[in-house]
Amino acid sequence: MTFKGALRRIMLALPFAIAAAAPAQAASISSDIVFIVDESGSMGSVQANLRNNMSLFASILSGGGVDARYALVGYGDRGVAPRLITDFTNPTDFATAANGLRTNGGTEPGYSAIAFALNQLDGQTDTLSYRSAAVKNIIILTDEPSNGDGGYSIGGATVNEAGIDALLTQFNALLNGVLSGSRTIASYEDLIKDHSGNIFDLNQFGSSDQTQVELFVETFAKGKLQEIIDFCTVNPSDPACQTGGGSSGGSQVSEPGVLALLGLGLVGLAVARRRV
Repeated sequence: MTFKGALRRIMLALPFAIAAAAPAQAASISSDIVFIVDESGSMGSVQANLRNNMSLFASILSGGGVDARYALVGYGDRGVAPRLITDFTNPTDFATAANGLRTNGGTEPGYSAIAFALNQLDGQTDTLSYRSAAVKNIIILTDEPSNGDGGYSIGGATVNEAGIDALLTQFNALLNGVLSGSRTIASYEDLIKDHSGNIFDLNQFGSSDQTQVELFVETFAKGKLQEIIDFCTVNPSDPACQTGGGSSGGSQVSEPGVLALLGLGLVGLAVARRRV
């Protein structure tokens, strides 16, 4: 084979070698996210801003590589137990379903609503359809501490903070709070800190200034995205962090390695040509 012929073959093979050596696209992380929303009379503006900004929130997560679905639980409606407003769905259908939120006041049994969101509240008939390989995320929005939980139970035991802590641990679920008021924060703070979450300002989310609301949603969504990524860093063997493709085994030569090998080949050809 002539020098020119060998060189031509190497150059023709170069694009295929680089393509074969390129790393596989990183797999997305699956996450099922439940918004638990207080339905007392003071929550109307928060509910409206949640509906109107769901697409922005979801776009930040999807842009960061999270395959998310969204469910909605309402609680605090006078005389009504925590209730499922929509099972897991896409952001558009979630926003439509959120029109069903109420502002009727009453007690705010937030701990019981968390148990409901995890399908563990005694007597509940509606359940959420979590994926087996998805990071579980619970986000509670309220301006009141959990109250009125005495009428609800988990496995026959009255709902309390310790029982909710055990459930969140059992299901390896993340917990966030969009809260206002010192008593409200005190009611949820330990649970949130113990389950890899953060507390966000409900007053900002309930603002009538839509520029401020959008800035809040962006900050909140980016924080949620980072929490999900951190979850998989800490729990790499969790099924939610194993979804998608991976390497098929065996060693691969990286793109720089391919170029180096080709360079050595060209040098060898040049030396061989000088010897001819």
